[in-house]
Parts: sequence; structure tokens; C-alpha cells
Amino acid sequence: MLVSSRQVQINSATTSNAYGLNPEVSWNKGISIDQKLRLFSRSSTLSFDFFRNDFENQVVVDIEDPRYVRFYNLAGKSFSNSFQAEWSAEPVKQFAVRLAYRYFDVRSDFSGKRLQKPFTAKHRAFANLGYETGSWKFDFTASYTGSKRIPSTLGNPAMYQLKTKSPGYTIMNMQVNKRIAGDKGFDLYAGVENIGNFVQKNPIIAANDPFGNYFDASMIWGPINGAMVYAGLRFAID
Repeated sequence: MLVSSRQVQINSATTSNAYGLNPEVSWNKGISIDQKLRLFSRSSTLSFDFFRNDFENQVVVDIEDPRYVRFYNLAGKSFSNSFQAEWSAEPVKQFAVRLAYRYFDVRSDFSGKRLQKPFTAKHRAFANLGYETGSWKFDFTASYTGSKRIPSTLGNPAMYQLKTKSPGYTIMNMQVNKRIAGDKGFDLYAGVENIGNFVQKNPIIAANDPFGNYFDASMIWGPINGAMVYAGLRFAID
């Protein structure tokens, strides 16, 4: 929040604690299940996790007014539900696959209105493929991030207002590794990050007026760096 023109307000009814804000208290419970199974005549692993978190006390960070960032004690409910499923296997020799999905529902009462936590995606997915043959290693990763709620910007002029939700997006990375001169040699590697070159356009509100009333560089919901190609040399010294 310090990279914006927002005014900081701490709203509290008492002075008994630091800034009048109560220590956070929450209850967390969950369950995890792991199952090993045979697939393609090879072993694989399937796992499920579910966790529920309920806050009794929480310091709420309220940025629903674009002119302010307000801190106050929770008055109402705040909770999260997290579910994750993951599958890993080796369909053929030296070819590894790992897939995962996560549902993350986080809600809190902001000044009496229950809202999804800003900049938190409900849906995420992940896929990793790895193949090794001789001295070569290939690795490919794709991660999907679903839509996120963007805090209200209706208090800004029309030119500085944002949509209420971000789009979902996928980031893909790839790396190739070559081992030189056996176990005591070195590795040459090269790769590409953000292959699709997806970036959040115009991430800074009122970037042309950094000391104005509407400047805000905190409304970041996606990557701001585009595609990057890299290469390197890796070795170990015993």
C-alpha cells in the first residue's frame, strides 16, 4: 500500500492493544488423503487435501475505497476453504508427469459486506512434464491462474477505473539441460519463461502523475514481466 497515494487509517475502539487492534485468532482444521496406485504398469500417487480456516479475531486490511487503506478489527466473519488434488506418475520410463488443481475460497466481512479476498484466485491448476534421456533433461511447466476480484476503483475518474475482475491466464516455462563429462562434469542449460508473453497491461494507475491523488502501483493481479530467454552453466565444487 505504500506505493500508492492512499491515506492510512487505523480504526479502533480501544487503546489496550497495539494501535487498538486485537491479536489474530483462528481455528484451522483439515484432512489429507494419499493413495498409491498402479497405472500403465507403473506406480503413481494421488493425493487430496482439504482445509478450513475460521477467524475469531482478524486485522482486516480494507482497500475498497481507492483513497484509503483502512485497518480495523474484524466485525463479522472471515474464513477460507482450500481444496487441492494432485496426481503424479511415470507413464513411461524416465517420463514424469505431475498435475495439480487447487480451489481456494477466501472471504471476509469488509465494513459489513462479505467479499472475496482481493487478488486471490479461486481456481489454480498446474502441470509439469519432465523427460530424461542419457545426458539430456527436458522440463515443461504450465500454470493456470483463474480470475481474481479487483478492489473497487469507482471513486476514481473514469480514466483511472479498473474492471471488477481480472482475466484468467496461463504461464508456461520450459528448460533444457545437457550434462557434460559425466557425474563430475558440468551442466549447460537454456530455457524460456512466460512463453506466451502474457503481462498485465498498464499495471500502474495514473503512472504519469506519481505525486497525484490517484497514483496507485498496488493493483497488481498478474505478471508484469514478459517472455524471457536465458542460458547458463552450472557446476559443483567439492
